[in-house]
Amino acid sequence: MGFWSKLKSVVKKVVRFIRTVVRMIVRVAMTIATALTLNLPDLILGFLLPAKKLRLYVLILSDEKVPPDGELPLPALAQQAVENAKRIYKKLFNINIIPYSKNFIEIFPGEVPGDAQEYDCAGKSQFQDLGDFFNDNLAGWVGGIPITLTNPITVFVINNLKGEGGTDLGGCSIPVLTDYVILDRVGLKTNIALSHEMGHACGVFWHSDTKNNLMYKSEDFAGEEAKWFQKNIIRSSRHVWYW
Repeated sequence: MGFWSKLKSVVKKVVRFIRTVVRMIVRVAMTIATALTLNLPDLILGFLLPAKKLRLYVLILSDEKVPPDGELPLPALAQQAVENAKRIYKKLFNINIIPYSKNFIEIFPGEVPGDAQEYDCAGKSQFQDLGDFFNDNLAGWVGGIPITLTNPITVFVINNLKGEGGTDLGGCSIPVLTDYVILDRVGLKTNIALSHEMGHACGVFWHSDTKNNLMYKSEDFAGEEAKWFQKNIIRSSRHVWYW
């Protein structure tokens, strides 16, 4: 690699780093400002207040052509996960999940980077080409600029999601710093995974040690219970509004 090629590569990495950090700062600032102003009543008394809305957008990136024997195609499986999340969020948080666009679920029409299909759930991806791809395809954002005050959550459905040591995760999210969660077929089949990851996206950073809690550390044993403070945090999120 020649000098100019190396220089171009370095400049690209620096620009991406700055852009990523700015995106994160903007989201953190929006989260704090929202919770302490318009959503302050919900932060304090959210579990007592009227219904709110959360806008959701599911984008299928997976190139799966034929589902495994006896299983639903990904769009149908994703719709099933969305319906379950709608029920859980209404029941636990008095939040109505509605589609960001005409439909909840769409199939990505373009070419998907190969590393997006075998995703390693780690924050470092935000500083790579993959992070740019996810952020460039978020609902409610264009060119890194928010175009709506409702801050929808985007769900990317991929082929295979891996965690530390290559373990199967099913679902992944980076709370507050991004506006998306990632699921694969395993995650969609786990009734609680989508609702759990959305909880992280809405500001519940930590896992619960209580089985049957929505935010329990193992999604296989998580349930449909939530503490009052979890309700308040989620209802005061910048993703949840009265309009």
